[in-house]
Amino acid sequence: MRAPNHNRLPGSLRILCEVAPAFGVSADVCLGSTGLSLFDLHDPGVTVTFRQELTAIENFLRAAPYRPGLGIEVGRHIKPEALGIWGFALLSSPTLRASLATAIDYYQLSFVIARMDLVEQGDDALITFDTTSLPPGIRKFVLERHLTVLLSFGEAQRPGRQFDQSVFRTAEYDAAFARTIERELGMKVEPSRHLNAVVLPRTALDLPLPRHDPDALAVCLKRCESLQHGDDQYSWTARVQDAILADLGNAPSIKSVARTLGLSERTLARRLSEENTSFRAILSTARLAVAHELLSTTTLTVSTVAWRAGYRETSSFVRAFTKAYGMTPGSLTSARRTG
Repeated sequence: MRAPNHNRLPGSLRILCEVAPAFGVSADVCLGSTGLSLFDLHDPGVTVTFRQELTAIENFLRAAPYRPGLGIEVGRHIKPEALGIWGFALLSSPTLRASLATAIDYYQLSFVIARMDLVEQGDDALITFDTTSLPPGIRKFVLERHLTVLLSFGEAQRPGRQFDQSVFRTAEYDAAFARTIERELGMKVEPSRHLNAVVLPRTALDLPLPRHDPDALAVCLKRCESLQHGDDQYSWTARVQDAILADLGNAPSIKSVARTLGLSERTLARRLSEENTSFRAILSTARLAVAHELLSTTTLTVSTVAWRAGYRETSSFVRAFTKAYGMTPGSLTSARRTG
């Protein structure tokens, strides 16, 4: 299998460079021969190639030689909320099947290096990781990292139950590797001739997930589609919008969003100002976009939509919506019913 030739967002590479010093490796060493700097990885307009990310991982493992569990330690720093709109879409999915479909469809927006797929065989579901495009020396590290993040998402989606009956079958099997995964991740490991796959009961794919949010999911998928096809750069405005949409029900503030993005409030405000906008303006736009989506696709009342979009008073919502779209919320629902 040839290495993918697409560009991807730099999130997982940035996280690797940020945690590398804890293992005695500087970000500059990780980024050697990539043509990138740590500053580049914080630029919202920058994307990285598959080869650049592989080179950084190889540099890291050359300076901090692989030992069983190193990928798990690094993977524990990759929290779902750190993966942006891709992560938010997975967390708000209705079932594991839907979550995996989104992960696979939009993997270019993710941390995934070993291409993931879902295979159903009889009573089993296999979440596979294709390492054939990876240098042999980094495969165990990558698999450990992928497993750790997969289980982290599972715990966030359905605490204590998502992968409780799963087994990891791997072509990279050796005793130390297997013992470490079993000890650190609680997952049984079995050898396989050609396969790297998490195997779980097929029935687990369609169990409902308690964090499902259809409104957030619809908006997240639209953003994923836009980013995947390069329709816009991942500006700070877009990052803030994504963080707001993922947490709209909890009254997001500039403080909470800055914390999610790993910035101070002052730095976030300055970066938004450089893009000629503000947190308040983005919050208002995001709320109204969600409201428009709900009014266009559901039978919810105007007052319910106002509440779902974060407005305390229906009257203030009606004024803001009318100013933004040139029609009242009631007019939109009437047009949809008669259209």
